[in-house]
Amino acid sequence: MFFCYPTKSQPSSQPPPSQLPNPAQPKSTTQSTASSATPTTPAPYRTDYELSGSYVSLECPSPPGPPACGPDGRRGDPQARLANYLRTLYTELALKEPVLPSWVHPVAPGVLCPARLEPELRLHIHSHGLNEAIGVDQILTPVQTKDGPFLEAPRRVLIECPPWVTRGALALRILHGWSREPPWPPRGQPVALALFLPLAELRGTIANYIGKELLPRGPPNPFASGFGGFSAAWNSLEALKGKLLIVLDGYDVQCKTRKSKTMPRDVIDLLEGRLFPEARVILISVTASCTELLPLMQRHITFEGLVWGRSVSLLGGGQWGAPTRLIDTVQSCRQLRNIARTTLGCLAIAAMYESSGGELPTDELDVIASVFNCVAANSSHTQVTELGRLALFCLKTKRSTVTAAELKMYCSAPETNIAGCLDRAQLFGRTAKRKSDHYYTIICPGLAEFLAANYIVSLANRPGLLAAEIAGLAVGDEVEPEILKVLNFSMALLGARAHLLLSKLTPLWLSPQTIFSLALAGGETEANLTALCEMLGISKSPPVPPLEAKPIWVSIKSTLSELQGWGLAFKSPTCTLKNLELVYQMEKNLLLESRNVMDIFLDALSKNESVTTLRITSLIENEVRDSDINYLASCISKALLKPRLESFELILTLLEEDPPILKLQSVVTALCRTIPRQPKLSNLSLDLGLCTSQLVQICATLEKCPHVTRLSLPHLRCERGAVGALAALLTVRPLSYLGLPSSWGARDDPPSSSGVSMGSGSGSSSGNSGLIKQSSLTGAPSPRSYPAGIFSSLPRGVLSSTANMGRSATLPRQPMEGPPDKRSTDSVISRTWYPTPACDGGPHNSGTLHELLLAARDTYSRLHGLDLSKAQLSLEDSMCLGETVRVSTTLHSIKLEGASRLSEILPTVLGASESPCLQMMSLGSPRIALEDAAVGMSARALGSCITLRLLSLDGWSFRIENVGTLASVRGFLSLTSVRELGLNNCRLNMSMFKSDVPVQSGAYECRSVVNLKLAGAQIIFADHLSMKGPHMLPYLVGFVNLRELDLSAPSRTGFGSTSSTPLILSDKDIVAFFNTLNNHFSHLNTLKMCNWIIHLDEAVRTLKSVSKLLKSSPLSHIKLDGVVVMDRPKKQRIEPQFLHAFLANLPLLRWLGTTLHGLSEEQITTLGNYCGDMRGMEIDVRLSDSTIENARLMTSSLGMDGKFDIRVSTFGTTNSILIHIEKTSTKSLSRK
Repeated sequence: MFFCYPTKSQPSSQPPPSQLPNPAQPKSTTQSTASSATPTTPAPYRTDYELSGSYVSLECPSPPGPPACGPDGRRGDPQARLANYLRTLYTELALKEPVLPSWVHPVAPGVLCPARLEPELRLHIHSHGLNEAIGVDQILTPVQTKDGPFLEAPRRVLIECPPWVTRGALALRILHGWSREPPWPPRGQPVALALFLPLAELRGTIANYIGKELLPRGPPNPFASGFGGFSAAWNSLEALKGKLLIVLDGYDVQCKTRKSKTMPRDVIDLLEGRLFPEARVILISVTASCTELLPLMQRHITFEGLVWGRSVSLLGGGQWGAPTRLIDTVQSCRQLRNIARTTLGCLAIAAMYESSGGELPTDELDVIASVFNCVAANSSHTQVTELGRLALFCLKTKRSTVTAAELKMYCSAPETNIAGCLDRAQLFGRTAKRKSDHYYTIICPGLAEFLAANYIVSLANRPGLLAAEIAGLAVGDEVEPEILKVLNFSMALLGARAHLLLSKLTPLWLSPQTIFSLALAGGETEANLTALCEMLGISKSPPVPPLEAKPIWVSIKSTLSELQGWGLAFKSPTCTLKNLELVYQMEKNLLLESRNVMDIFLDALSKNESVTTLRITSLIENEVRDSDINYLASCISKALLKPRLESFELILTLLEEDPPILKLQSVVTALCRTIPRQPKLSNLSLDLGLCTSQLVQICATLEKCPHVTRLSLPHLRCERGAVGALAALLTVRPLSYLGLPSSWGARDDPPSSSGVSMGSGSGSSSGNSGLIKQSSLTGAPSPRSYPAGIFSSLPRGVLSSTANMGRSATLPRQPMEGPPDKRSTDSVISRTWYPTPACDGGPHNSGTLHELLLAARDTYSRLHGLDLSKAQLSLEDSMCLGETVRVSTTLHSIKLEGASRLSEILPTVLGASESPCLQMMSLGSPRIALEDAAVGMSARALGSCITLRLLSLDGWSFRIENVGTLASVRGFLSLTSVRELGLNNCRLNMSMFKSDVPVQSGAYECRSVVNLKLAGAQIIFADHLSMKGPHMLPYLVGFVNLRELDLSAPSRTGFGSTSSTPLILSDKDIVAFFNTLNNHFSHLNTLKMCNWIIHLDEAVRTLKSVSKLLKSSPLSHIKLDGVVVMDRPKKQRIEPQFLHAFLANLPLLRWLGTTLHGLSEEQITTLGNYCGDMRGMEIDVRLSDSTIENARLMTSSLGMDGKFDIRVSTFGTTNSILIHIEKTSTKSLSRK
């Protein structure tokens, strides 16, 4: 008798193989077999998920086998027996209810079993571009999303779970779907057999675990008797191909019983497709393991907990009977909603609701604490800290589960009520059940962080252990969000003692925003606020060395976190911040919460006594509402009333091209109402695009404010009415300073002409007979030769066409090159004498500043400073200004930066020769070019000003071809009283000398200049060779009393960078530079050498020579931003070694400024090690354009050493960091 076993299943349109004759085998003569082959019903769908295995093949006929025995086919196909048993097993496990803890109130039967789990599954937004919800039955099926994309059926699926999820329940829910009612999944290719592999229990191979661990012993084993064992079933699984499903869980768990710390080889082969390559795999893992798994997966799903409907059911004890008030409270509170994402979390909320009489907390920490008190009632402090230590360890190592052995190792009494915080996962293997190798997860989100925070709090009175624990939290480049939540909870639990923790957070290198959030959690006690200011670097005034010309500013954006955090810092009595900028971000949909936080910030600022300078800036978009501008005006009023406010700047920029004139009238009204009420205010700067009527209103207010002595009005439209109001203000209420930078004339006023030369009109050197009138200048074009609206500096709101312009209005009149017989020999500046600038004495035809300047030079004027940088000045205005400088007895400083032609500034230079009080003159401009006559005239005029102390001629170009001109320059240097001379980016063209001519030792001598700025400057000789940077040092030996020298090269990146060929310095250049410093500049203590490019052929030898020279150097302050040092033969950057020469050899080094941009992590760490070799006792290292991570790397080695005390100040930013390193008396054991 022969028996036929079924062949592989065919498509559903055909009858099952058991109903078709097999031509490859002889026809059976048994009547029972023939009768069984006759179908009585159509072919069912079951043919699509029929089993096929080792006895089934498409290529060869089935071999003979034992006869079927019994209706269940137990003696039939081994695959069928394995599948039938697994269906029964999965159903039994999925319907098994967990053991409920004692705090759980009675629930309906069966509601907590995994089969009733309703997970919220969503496609991962980053992997698929959408976050659409899917069901359990759609995990393996094609998905048509709502937004249109069609996702094909995957073979590899990754389900990403949060660490507080019991992943075994999700696996059983998937397997129960397969075992409950075939076919599964309902769409697509069904699964014929599903295997479950809990990798945490896996000790050997997959086949060994299923055959010896998952399948029972004895009669229940489907292969206990009969033909064909488990091996036959296992060998047949390959033929199932896509009908085989394997569900894996516990990829992140490292089983301690395995000898290898990696996954078994066959698990890796399964994931990478070498084992069962066509089988479908569902891998359930936590977020920490997803990065390495994603390349192997085709679908990425996130498990976000229970669906809301299931949570509602569990809140009512498993039935739809929960109180409406409870449901509404949980749904409206985000913290409670997060707790309700787990089964035990829902039951805990229900128990809390019942025990508290219907009241639930809403604050995050209160919610977590209430859950803890519910699930672990009456737990001792020791038990909480022990479990918290284990929780912190798991958070640092990104583990989601703990073993029973670890629980016993960390906790002295793990079987007490403290175990209510943990959910015990179900075991599946025989060995695991026998040994009780249970795995535990936290029952709800946030509880692990709460327990870890309690452990941190327990160390508050043990500063050594606390510091070590905090240092251990920075295990990676960034602090994880879970660790930040632990710190946040710790600060809240510490309360008034939070400063003990806040002062230990420096090793974590937290951003200012993170520090603010922690400080807010700790509370507003005086000690906490003091610690906050120390973290921000504003508790002590940081030293400002000579290299830092600008004061330290802190810029605050009007975001919630920054406003709240800085509001706390300003409440501290130890806050020493002086300069504050508030960037007010005007939003069209400004929320009430944002306005409330802004009000709180302004209230805190009003109580602060350290901030004396306040700047408010805002960019106002189009179509802004009047209510928003009115609120801005009220904020400005509050800020202005701050006590001890001495300087106030307001910069409001409208983006509209032609805004209404009175758009900001409410702001002007608020200013006029508030300024008289601020008695300490002395400096006022308003950049609002004021119209004439608004300026008149402000001037009328300032007439009643004697305390306001400094006024700046940038971008002011200088109509005659506006200038008249300012002149009246100067007369009635004398100001000490007036700034009109980038001011411009009225639209109907003729603009200043470009390229006006000082004509050959007659005149004398003194008195009104020397008056130079515009009509007498032979080279002056008509004031109206250029169209109205074209200005040297583009004012706000003016967009004029340049199509009708002649030559460029920015080019200098005097040519840089030309035949010697075509120089301006007929001009005034070619004479050995020069006229005295004077005003006509009446209103100007081409300017509007006469009334203002007339009031400035009045006998009763108290004007000490005047700023007209980038302002539109006609020739008449320039001559009037020159007379003001010449005759004023109070004008101490004048700024005319950004001039576009010589005629704008030359009258001021000439007037300075007779000024009795001028001390500071800043005339920097890249558009000014002077030849011999102008150089000689300017040198004689500036040399005659015996009161001048600071002179800035940045960007000027000098062309000298006459020996007499050099005599004038030499006379200026020998006679001047200037202490600080700025010649940055200047060009000196010496066409009568060649570069190989040596400099004579007594060529010139200048004893007054102590601060010389030559950044980007160069000397060009007749052979077209230029001297830059260190090559200029031999020409500077005449400055015998220099204290500060700037020889920086132009920046190669960023704003203001240059595209010219950079200067590359060699070994010889560097050694010669420092040798010259030692020989001729014995008083120099400050050196600035930024952006140098140094290529060394013999790096070791050169650095050794430099180190030897530096040992006797008096330098104490060095700035080396942007320096690039290259070892040319090795083609390696060696900036750390170059900086080490300064750190280890300068005996007086106190301050070092550098930037770490472009250096590798190893180089930054090496530089930090070199800081430990400093010869002095302390040093301040300023990092420019560097990240907080670079600063952390730099100080990592020093922080572990007991020799140094390190303080880091970020000043509220992360791109300007000050690191203070100071030696301590403690001897180091780790450094040799």
